[in-house]
Amino acid sequence: MNSRWPILLVLLLSGALAAPVLPLLPDPLLTPGDALTADAAAICTPGYTKTVRNVPQQLKEQVYREYGITSRAPGDFEVDHLISLELGGSNSVRNLWPQSYVTEPLNAHVKDTLENRLHELACAGTLSFPQVQQAIAHNWEEAYVTYVGPLPGGMRPQRHPNEPSIPITHVPTLPPGARPGTTPDTVHPTLNVPILPGLPAPGGSGTPEVPVPLPDLAPDLSAPTETPSTSATPNTAAPTGPTPPDAQGSCPAEAPVKVSRSGLYHLPQGDANYAATRATACFPDGASAEAAGYRAAK
Repeated sequence: MNSRWPILLVLLLSGALAAPVLPLLPDPLLTPGDALTADAAAICTPGYTKTVRNVPQQLKEQVYREYGITSRAPGDFEVDHLISLELGGSNSVRNLWPQSYVTEPLNAHVKDTLENRLHELACAGTLSFPQVQQAIAHNWEEAYVTYVGPLPGGMRPQRHPNEPSIPITHVPTLPPGARPGTTPDTVHPTLNVPILPGLPAPGGSGTPEVPVPLPDLAPDLSAPTETPSTSATPNTAAPTGPTPPDAQGSCPAEAPVKVSRSGLYHLPQGDANYAATRATACFPDGASAEAAGYRAAK
């Protein structure tokens, strides 16, 4: 009988070592974060998250498989939005990961506290939604220390092995008047990739998205000018219908006005949320968007 104890001990240890590690941080290669919108008028409306929440069970099972979690007890995990819906996050699989409820002292309840705090700051105008989206997607534990306070239990923020090496004191910010996603960060170039739209696919190069150039409306003074004909008929064409965006939610140069999923249209000039909006339809001008039943973003 005694000779069996070493064998049993080896089996028990091997089973413990084979158990999946409960993820405290998402894997950036699997869950880089993805946002649906940065429109404060929509996100800060009471009840907004109920209108956009849609994660079917099949998608949740895919997330568990990607993280190597093959068995679990009820209440052990939640399939969490890295960028939460109350911060403008999307239901994309690139924004989902299995967060534990049972780990201590860090767990899903602690991250919920951070999400509520960032929502308050963004809706109050203290921070922009692109800022809070990038902060929580980069490392939620570091964002907790920055915006809430020390982590519970005296824990120090951890780093996932696949996380880019960026000093934890740096929280992505933009200079006053800059448009989110278009102003390079020369100190931390890995932050140049905008969360909205077009995060690089897992394993991608991380090259910043090049903004779609707008038409040059300035006259060419070097070219000879022609005298307009007095018999020319004024342009009275009806407003143009929608143009579909590309796969990243960007609009072509000939139809630069973006319509978000919340039914608001965003102009390419003078709209702070334009670069961060993932378009569902594109129009050449605001009049065409309004004729189609959409309203202007405030």
